[in-house]
Amino acid sequence: MDIKTNYQVGQGIGKGSSVVMKTSNPLHISDVAAPVQSDDVAKSFSDMLAETIGKTNDLQIESEGLTKKMIYHPESVDIHTVMIAQQKAEVALTFTKAVRDEAIKAYRDLMNLR
Repeated sequence: MDIKTNYQVGQGIGKGSSVVMKTSNPLHISDVAAPVQSDDVAKSFSDMLAETIGKTNDLQIESEGLTKKMIYHPESVDIHTVMIAQQKAEVALTFTKAVRDEAIKAYRDLMNLR
């Protein structure tokens, strides 16, 4: 974005100053509609959920691997690295459980709408 400023000396910012903004991005000023994407919300939600569960699983595996490495070869890994990995895995699992609980609650609410 180009910003062009005109400032009159001695007038102060509140008096006689003008700021002219010119947008240089054609997407901001054109009348062309944005490209329409597919509206398959169920598929995208299921993909996102599967990807998130996979990442949570990866964090759990990494945490477990670092813990075993710390037990068998304590000099090869830093305790801080192990603790950070464990906390990441715990937060990811807690978040995944919360999403699961809310999804089940929403499903039950829909079933009770009759």
